Amino acid sequence: MTRTLRALAALALLPALGLVSGCTDTAVAPGVGATAQTTDALTLLPASADMVGMMDFQAARGSAALDAMTGGAGLGFMSGGGAQDFDTFVRQTGFDPDTDLDRVYVAASEGGPRAAFVAYGRFDRDRIEQYVAGQPDLNLTPTDVEGVPVYLAQSDDGGRGGFALVNDQMILGGDEATLGQMIRRLGTDGQAPSAELQALLDRVQHPDGAWFVARGLDRLGGDLPSDAPPAALAARAADGVVLSMAFGDDGVPVRAFVVTRAGTDTGDVADALRGGIAAAKMGVKDEPAALDVLDRATVEPRDGGVEVDAFLTTAFLNAARAD
Repeated sequence: MTRTLRALAALALLPALGLVSGCTDTAVAPGVGATAQTTDALTLLPASADMVGMMDFQAARGSAALDAMTGGAGLGFMSGGGAQDFDTFVRQTGFDPDTDLDRVYVAASEGGPRAAFVAYGRFDRDRIEQYVAGQPDLNLTPTDVEGVPVYLAQSDDGGRGGFALVNDQMILGGDEATLGQMIRRLGTDGQAPSAELQALLDRVQHPDGAWFVARGLDRLGGDLPSDAPPAALAARAADGVVLSMAFGDDGVPVRAFVVTRAGTDTGDVADALRGGIAAAKMGVKDEPAALDVLDRATVEPRDGGVEVDAFLTTAFLNAARAD
């Protein structure tokens, strides 16, 4: 990893959790809101998930800052040796993820089956079905659940998973059992997120960019050596984390909130994270754009946790692309 990208890693991976944040002084985030897509996706995805996230590809495509970072090449879904197959897929199905995919919601649990997802966009279901039927090498078995076309493939662990073509605006994905459960929840009130998960969702600062929440991090903890870096010690104190970012024209504001375990001194955790940022700055001291991002990052203890704020400038994103 280059020194410029170390600055991003220092923010995105600082406490091994993705601790970065945005550029607002408010301590309470607006939450993920109640848009139709968000409400439907959270209803369909497993309510017991430990991790839930969303990426708004439409918003990302409209960001001048990200466009500069990618050199105008879009989001780069396919490249290299797979480009020819991808071109064939686009031509035969009429679906191009780089232009037709709008939002993807994902849920997963530690040690559980494969992640489940709900994807929104513009899908020509008939053409996709015809394409799959004409590609035996895909090893997809067609079936249906409640009248919804489902395509399943065998995984290495012996289970089956795949995707369901709900309509021309929605695709579901996951293991076979989860897919069936999600399909049966279509058109119902489904399951509301647990109170623990909802508390994290309520702290999402940028609901229309990209966000990620994770709970139960205390179950993943282990003994750390006495010489562990400050950021690792801060991660050990975390019970949950909320990360979100917006896609602007002049840069990417990012916010994280680290939910600390009961009895934890949030001031100590904040000091540990500041120490991690200080150490990262030593590695990019001759890279002005990266150093500027780290210099402007702030860490503040809040009620129940620690908030970390940063802003990825266009200069920093351009430098990352150049590297």
